[in-house]
Amino acid sequence: MKTGLAEWLRRERDQKLSHGLYHNTQLVFAYNSNHMEGSTLTPEQTAQLYDTGELLPDSGNDVIRADDVIETTNHFRAFDWILDHVDDPVDKTFVCTLHAILKRGTRQETDPNRNVGGWKILPNVINAIQGVHTVLPADVPQAMNRVFAEFAELDDDPYAIAHAHWMFETTHPFSDGNGRVGRLILFKELMRLGTVPPLIRDENRAFYIRGLSRFPAEPGYLVDTLFSERDYYQQLIDMLAPDRIDCTYVDQWKDRRTVERECAEHPATNPYVKVHWNDTDLHSRVPSERLILGAGFVPSGEVS
Repeated sequence: MKTGLAEWLRRERDQKLSHGLYHNTQLVFAYNSNHMEGSTLTPEQTAQLYDTGELLPDSGNDVIRADDVIETTNHFRAFDWILDHVDDPVDKTFVCTLHAILKRGTRQETDPNRNVGGWKILPNVINAIQGVHTVLPADVPQAMNRVFAEFAELDDDPYAIAHAHWMFETTHPFSDGNGRVGRLILFKELMRLGTVPPLIRDENRAFYIRGLSRFPAEPGYLVDTLFSERDYYQQLIDMLAPDRIDCTYVDQWKDRRTVERECAEHPATNPYVKVHWNDTDLHSRVPSERLILGAGFVPSGEVS
C-alpha cells in the first residue's frame, strides 16, 4: 500500500532504518545545501557526523570549522522538524523556528546583530548574486506576509513553485541562512502538497544561481533547474522506495511560451525590494525581536 512521502520518511526515521530513503535524503540534503553556502565538510564527513556524531579530518583538509559541524548537525535536526510539522502553515512562527534550529549553538547565535530566530535588523545582500537587492529590514514583515500568502495558495504548478521560492530568497528575511531555510521550506511545502520536492545539489549551483538572478524576465532557468532537481529526487524515490510513495508530479510547464513572453514584457518583481539604497537605508536598523529558547521555540522575533 502506498503512503505519502512525509509519512514514509518519518516511518524510516522512527524505525532507524539505515541506507533507506530517509537516511540518504538527510545526507544528500545536508551536504549539498550547506556546501552551497561555503561549508568545508565533505560528503564522507557529513555521513560520519550523521552516523556516529563524530568527525575525522580528511588528509587533505585538516581544518574543520566548528560552525560547519554545528550547522550540518542542525540541518539534520531541521529536516526532522519539518517532517514533524509538514502540515503546519508557513508563517512567522514556522520560519523563525526553522532559522533558530539551523543556527542554534553557532557563533551567530550570540551576536545581537545577527538576531538569530528573528528577522534581520541590518540590510544584507545575496552574496552569490551580484546586482540583486533584497528587502530592507523595515519592510521584511510586509514582504514575508506576501511570501506566506504565496505558499498558502501553492499548488503543483512549476512557475508558481519557482516564484514562491524566488520571493523568499529576494526578501532574504534573515541575517544569514536564507538559502538553507528557503530550500527546507520548499521541500516541506511540496511534501505537504503530495508532490515530488526538489533536492538541490551543489553541482548545479551555477544553474540555480542563474535561475534566481534571471527569474524576473526569464523564469525558465529556475523552473528548469527545479525540474532537474525534482527528477533527481524522483529517481531516489524510485530506487529506494519503489512503488511505495504516493506522489504526484506535474513535470510539464503549461502555457510555457505564454508565461515566458509575459515575463519578458513585464518582468516579475518583489514589490518590497528597493532598487536603490540610500545612506539612511544602509545604516538603518530595526529593533531586534529575540527568540526565547527553552523547552520549545517561541518566536519573537543564502543563497546566503
